[in-house]
Amino acid sequence: MFVSNSDNLGATMNLKLLAYFVQSKAPFMMEVARRTEADKKGGHLAKDAKTGGLLLRESAQCPDEDEKAFQDVSKHTFFNTNNLWVDLVALKAIFEKHNGSIPLPVMKNAKTVDPRDKKSTPVLQLETAMGAAISCFEGAAAVVVPRERFAPVKTTNDLLALRSDAYSVTEDFRITLAAKRQGVPPTIKL
Repeated sequence: MFVSNSDNLGATMNLKLLAYFVQSKAPFMMEVARRTEADKKGGHLAKDAKTGGLLLRESAQCPDEDEKAFQDVSKHTFFNTNNLWVDLVALKAIFEKHNGSIPLPVMKNAKTVDPRDKKSTPVLQLETAMGAAISCFEGAAAVVVPRERFAPVKTTNDLLALRSDAYSVTEDFRITLAAKRQGVPPTIKL
């Protein structure tokens, strides 16, 4: 099964990746891409020191004093594109083992009711990241994919970037980073 965020316009079914996933016999596979400065605040792939397996580290899980190291793109070189491949038999086994759920870590994010107004009522947002399931599957894998597999639209800045000449629309209607960008997305700050 292929799973992705709906806001990732680069997420498309890719038969070569499907074939690779099937041949790998991995129960779970995460598509990752090389991190750039534009990705330093997002989650990255890491190796669990206890189990040797893969895990996803999100900024909400990072203590304030470790933020600089967390954002070091030369140390943590890959990020989760939110494109995931899951073996349904393995997923069923996880559900059976954990009473119908996947034991994902819950992250706590301090926010305000109005995100544009830092003085508005403070709230806590509790969330999980589907990519964190990589740590629940023994033998899970990651595959490095081209940046074009990740084209998120979460902010006006993202939308402006995707509507700019930094991106192209292919003949099969995929949105890809223009070749002249050499794999580096633009950084837009309004």
